[in-house]
Amino acid sequence: SRLRDLYQLRGVIYLFEDTMPFIAGQIARTARAYLSQLLPPFFKALLTYTGRASYSWHSPGHGGGVAFRKSPVGRAFHDFFGENTLRSDLSVSVPGLGSLLDHNGPIAEAEANTARTFGADHSFYVINGTSTSNKIIWHAFVTRDDVVLVDRNCHKSILHAIIMTGAIPVYLTGSRNDYGIIGPISLESFSPDNLRQRLAEHPLLQGREARIKLAVLTNSTYDGLCYNAELIKDELEDAADILHFDEAWYGYAAFHEFYAGRHGMGKKRGFDRARHPLVFATQSPHKVLAALSQASIILAENSVEQQLDVERFNESFMMHTSTSPHYGIIASIDVATGMMAGEPGRSLVQETLDEALSFRLAMQQTAERLDEEQWWFDVWEPEQALDNEELLASDWTLDNNAPWHGFGEMADDYALLDPIKVTLLTPGVEEQGRLGRTGIPAAVVTRFLAERGLVVEKTGLYSFLILFSLGITKGKWSTLVSELQEFKRLYDNNAPLDLTLPAIARSGHYPGLGLQDLCHQLHRFYRQQNMVKVLRQIYTELPDIVVRPADAYQQMVRGQVEMVPAEQLAGRISSVMLVPYPPGIPVIMPGERFPEDSSAITDYLRIALAQDQQFPGFESDIHGLRPIVQEDGSVRYFVDCLVE
Repeated sequence: SRLRDLYQLRGVIYLFEDTMPFIAGQIARTARAYLSQLLPPFFKALLTYTGRASYSWHSPGHGGGVAFRKSPVGRAFHDFFGENTLRSDLSVSVPGLGSLLDHNGPIAEAEANTARTFGADHSFYVINGTSTSNKIIWHAFVTRDDVVLVDRNCHKSILHAIIMTGAIPVYLTGSRNDYGIIGPISLESFSPDNLRQRLAEHPLLQGREARIKLAVLTNSTYDGLCYNAELIKDELEDAADILHFDEAWYGYAAFHEFYAGRHGMGKKRGFDRARHPLVFATQSPHKVLAALSQASIILAENSVEQQLDVERFNESFMMHTSTSPHYGIIASIDVATGMMAGEPGRSLVQETLDEALSFRLAMQQTAERLDEEQWWFDVWEPEQALDNEELLASDWTLDNNAPWHGFGEMADDYALLDPIKVTLLTPGVEEQGRLGRTGIPAAVVTRFLAERGLVVEKTGLYSFLILFSLGITKGKWSTLVSELQEFKRLYDNNAPLDLTLPAIARSGHYPGLGLQDLCHQLHRFYRQQNMVKVLRQIYTELPDIVVRPADAYQQMVRGQVEMVPAEQLAGRISSVMLVPYPPGIPVIMPGERFPEDSSAITDYLRIALAQDQQFPGFESDIHGLRPIVQEDGSVRYFVDCLVE
């Protein structure tokens, strides 16, 4: 470390060898040089231009914030956001800042710097989120009737891209454990033999030679499972033209050796990529790094046989990009890049890992202090994960048939659990997914936390996800541990709901109940409905695809659909996505047919509607399901289906 400190020296001053003005000048010059190289290119240009106090004769119309000061409500807006925010809200009419659409000037420098920093050959700044980044890639390469290989556990923007391009999807599904955590798609699923079989059996591909134009995979999964990206590239090198990793929640992976080889840009620039496909990764710096909301980047890695044609790709980029981009969002991506470059970036990721590991250890130590017969929240992680003082990727990999993960067979070194994404398990689930006599549904715990200002990332039946990021501190996670301990105390004492869940109690639906009573009632409901089994089936037994998703959507636009009651969906073709949240994975897509007989999908809808009626405050959230209030005040649920 002394040698590293020596490298930081820029000069030596002896106080009495020169005059004070000269020494002050030396210090000022060194400070200016440091600040000059500190700021990344676009942010530096924006800062410089804003500091010149130039009059604005171009859009935006507020003229650097002046217009807001002419109204009381506008003045409140101005005071809240501040002078610099509004002065730096500029227009493409300022040539010195470059163009996002043409990728020139300081914006081009910033994008090139991001590509270098993230280990990519190209990068593109996107100002309206990774949903748009995904659509840009698809519109650049996928056309009607092209075959696409799709991770069913994907973001809905991918499903929108399927509709927009008219592609024919071939879906791959992962396993699901007893807690409802989605596992990785098996490596075997990407094998040439399996893909040939899937294409041959697809109902919309009969009688034609089909090749996969683009394959998309969510990495890491919502629950923090990271693929060995290089193994997947090897499997797909002869099977797909384009490989797209949706890494919206994984933007830090390039900056720490723990994730080496487990992200889309895993190979260093200039490394021989063999015959891998052209690879894209889409990331959301605002989710896990330090950037403003909607900040997104597209990263591209050339292959030996396929180089990205930037000019052609930019046609799709311009199709989806505003001609009035927000410079603050652009600057935040540039700054996020600057923060992550070099050793400081690794240190930031290491700090985040350290906080997550400390939280995991605190949860473990809390359990050890309790008597054996007392309950506590389990942490979903390998048994040996916290045994080593050194963080080793091998301690976090999913071994074949390891009981802790519950996904069964697993290829060697294929998937890894990200320590930063922490899943807590609540009591209630026993071996083979059976629900015990008593249990604590996770929705009650997270509702308790939310009423105390702690909002978690995702809630399952008996699990909830805590997402660590650069902004998480010891104070934040220590408060979470304290609130979980408080929940346990209140639960054990069956404290009344007006003390534990006052918002729920005010609804008047649970008179006289305590916290333990409510948990037991909801748990009993899940047990009677065999909810664990139903949820497993709806995500592993896919419905039949009858028409292209794009064709089903077009029929909806033309009005060739009708609302079908939820209890009468058997045999009908959906024109919409039906997506339960969580986990946000569609149980049916446009163009897919609801099974003729009783199925897991119809069972799930029936159970969800019953839960809405019996447990107000814990309603299900299913996008695509339309509630309609009837004349008698009751609510019926409908799904738009094709007219046949």
